[in-house]
Amino acid sequence: MAKIVLSGYFGFNNAGDEAILYAMIKTLKQIDAELEITVLSHDPEKTKKQYSEVGINVLNRWKIFEVLKALARCDLLISGGGSLLQDVSSSNSPLYYLGIILLAKFLDKPIMIYAQGIGPLKKKRNRRLTAWLLNGVNKITVRDQESKEDLAAMGIQQEIIVTADPVLGLNKKEVDEKLGREILERYGLTRDKEEKLLGVYLRPWGKNEYLPALIEALNQMLKKGWQIVFVPMQFPGDIPVAREALHLLHNHQGLLLKEGYSPEELLSLTKNFDLIVGMRLHSLIMAVVAGVPMVGLSYDPKVDRFLRQAGQVALLSVNNLNAQALEEILVWTDGQREEIIKELGIRIEVMYQKAWQTARIAISLLENLNSGGGNL
Repeated sequence: MAKIVLSGYFGFNNAGDEAILYAMIKTLKQIDAELEITVLSHDPEKTKKQYSEVGINVLNRWKIFEVLKALARCDLLISGGGSLLQDVSSSNSPLYYLGIILLAKFLDKPIMIYAQGIGPLKKKRNRRLTAWLLNGVNKITVRDQESKEDLAAMGIQQEIIVTADPVLGLNKKEVDEKLGREILERYGLTRDKEEKLLGVYLRPWGKNEYLPALIEALNQMLKKGWQIVFVPMQFPGDIPVAREALHLLHNHQGLLLKEGYSPEELLSLTKNFDLIVGMRLHSLIMAVVAGVPMVGLSYDPKVDRFLRQAGQVALLSVNNLNAQALEEILVWTDGQREEIIKELGIRIEVMYQKAWQTARIAISLLENLNSGGGNL
């Protein structure tokens, strides 16, 4: 039985990263049901409870001696996915993940970088450490072409394979729309055939100076008969900015969901919307999986990168956001919904296969190493 350790931003109530973990476990286990998976989590009890039916091991990511023991007995360390190697949120943010890679190297364990989105990495120290450590891993996969180019610019000399975010490996047909509808009904939201739902996925950013323009555009959508629902992707961190937005809306005509949701619940909620506005990257990724037209509000290059990958042009920056421009792009996107849904259907097929390619590479790497084949 092969043993792997998963290192990522898990257990922090960030729905995007929890969806990544969910998708990674689902795809890896589907390829090899006997695989023994150990997850390094900030909240081990919650992570273990969430995956009790799957049967994974979960360790506290901060208990280094326990982590060392897990690495010592594993056959492969998987680092990813998500944006682990970036220093925008904190200059020290990548050091933890690079440190786990360093421990695995010290123990002479195989290492795979799993569909990561690289950067921005601005500090020279972080770029040098990343180049040094990643030049010594067994396999590198990234989720977009720009990440590959970033690594090449840092001096990574080995093969870098562009795949796709693990969440894109989830199947739209397996998303239960009823689950999300029941959540909305619990909040008293029912709709008739004439009404349209606009899902809004915000995150705090600086002093939230984008809010006035956003609210002005949303007020115009209210006048057009849309119902607006604010969905937190990181709970409770996204609640204050969503509450502020709701307070600013005309007559507070919106709904704020005030719970943390599992990846399955968020996917189902997303599938219930006719259109979404997303700041959080994985709100947009989930929209693609669910086949829902979207408008992206970019605060980070990863948002731009993904929408280009998905073939979508409905993108505005949160910096100097213009209300009229946002309203126009929302109306345009709704008017183009059939064409957009058709295009998403074509794109998701390619991205779905690429997401599964990452999992197959991981399993092939394990099989190759266990058979004595060395690096792929």
